[in-house]
Amino acid sequence: MKKIQRQLSLIAFLLIVCACSVSVGNQEDYAQTQALPTPTLNLQAPLKIWIAPEVPAPLRSRFILPENMAWADKPAAASIFYGLVQNIPEGQAVIAQVEWIYALVAPSWSAREGVFAEDLVALWQGEPRQSLRHIEKLLVYAEDYNSLSALLGEEADEGALGEIVHLVPNSKHSLAEDLEASTWAIVPLSRVNEAYKVLRIDEVSPLDADFAEKSYPLRGIYALYMDPVVMNWIGEQGVDALLSALIGKTPAHVTQVPAEVPSPNPTGTSHTSDRLKVGENERLRALDGAVEVLIPAGEFFFGCDAEHNGGFECLPDELPLEKQYLDTFAIDKYEVTNAQYALCVADGACEQPMYTYSATRESYYDNPAYADYPVSAISLNEADAYCAWAGGRLPTEAEWVKAARGETMRGYPWGDEEPSCELANARDDRMGACVGDTAPVGSYPLGASPYGVMDMAGNVWEWVMDYYAVGLDGTRENIDPTTVALDYHRTVKGGAWDYSWSWMRIAYNSDHSPDEHKISFGFRCMRPMD
Repeated sequence: MKKIQRQLSLIAFLLIVCACSVSVGNQEDYAQTQALPTPTLNLQAPLKIWIAPEVPAPLRSRFILPENMAWADKPAAASIFYGLVQNIPEGQAVIAQVEWIYALVAPSWSAREGVFAEDLVALWQGEPRQSLRHIEKLLVYAEDYNSLSALLGEEADEGALGEIVHLVPNSKHSLAEDLEASTWAIVPLSRVNEAYKVLRIDEVSPLDADFAEKSYPLRGIYALYMDPVVMNWIGEQGVDALLSALIGKTPAHVTQVPAEVPSPNPTGTSHTSDRLKVGENERLRALDGAVEVLIPAGEFFFGCDAEHNGGFECLPDELPLEKQYLDTFAIDKYEVTNAQYALCVADGACEQPMYTYSATRESYYDNPAYADYPVSAISLNEADAYCAWAGGRLPTEAEWVKAARGETMRGYPWGDEEPSCELANARDDRMGACVGDTAPVGSYPLGASPYGVMDMAGNVWEWVMDYYAVGLDGTRENIDPTTVALDYHRTVKGGAWDYSWSWMRIAYNSDHSPDEHKISFGFRCMRPMD
């Protein structure tokens, strides 16, 4: 995992946020737009931010305007710029880079395997030739036109828009029915589905395992940059606010973490209880300060429904889909934190975590700066010991699913909406990491379940009691883990910060030995009603 490294005049903060890709030759093939002017350094609040038209719409819309800053209506008025890397004037300080990729797609039945980059550029400019001479229509989403023009070159005088290039509504879920032998499309990589065939361009495909190591010109690199004078003026907290805003999180001030700090004080965790307020249908667990959410009795859907599964097919071990009934119970609103787990260790009921570091932090569990972050590298046996100490137990998979899904079918805790870094802390093979490590519990309220349970998708995997048992047909067998003891692997749910969107689906199951200590494994507890 990459760490943020601050330097005197350059802050390198690489956010691999892939979402779509099409390869078009070498770097020199890009059409160069005129470089944006250096800002006039009138340093007074609010500072102006200019987002160039070539920045893809999802990246523009995700940007949350920081406090004491305002949008600029033209480049010359801006002090901070967000645009293509190749347009950065000399002497500017780059504080972040974001990658966005497009894919050239044909119908899934097409026999064509690939094209040449220079032919795609010619097609975009209205002059189909060579490997693309048969294409009569090239479909693109309206919101992608400016970005693609910056990557493929502006139209020729005659123009291709309306003749070769046809814009389609952004809301159209799939273009598969519109594709044919002479009609292809360019779509963001995040919109690629099984009905598309992704074409190789100059022998490179964004689906290749080593794609990141290859030249692929429709890989747009967009940078947030400013004059070093501006960066020095806004200071470290201003830079932190911009980095948070860029990934769609409400900016918050970041306190410098000391290099050497003592272990968490088991009695010094009142700040956790202060932050985790108790609301309606919630109760406070006095022993460790955990907030519990009351899950009402009733039926719910257990298993997978392909119509509500994030656009993915149901895997055999996610079936069958059935209705189940559960009595009222309480489940932790948040994943168990480092500070809470330290209470159990101090009480002699829990073992010290095997690893006290995290993916990017040398000091994690024993660092008060991360007291409200989820404890990690915990085995099922250790999680079970904690929950017993807290007066409860690990949830069954059914209890976990009901708390995540509610009474209606949905693919993710928040619904069927496509995941994003505003909803969960995870990563995608195409989009990269949201954080690249754990985040404080409760950091993604927009991703809460219908009952208000937090982080049931992403952050850390969560142990449940259930045995991972499948029949001869590969579907799950229903074994009540509260009544039998078997030497089987156990189940984890919800995905984690280092796993892709598809693993965060409520239906997804992953099996592991109960004594495994994965760095992204955590848990939450449940308690029956008194």
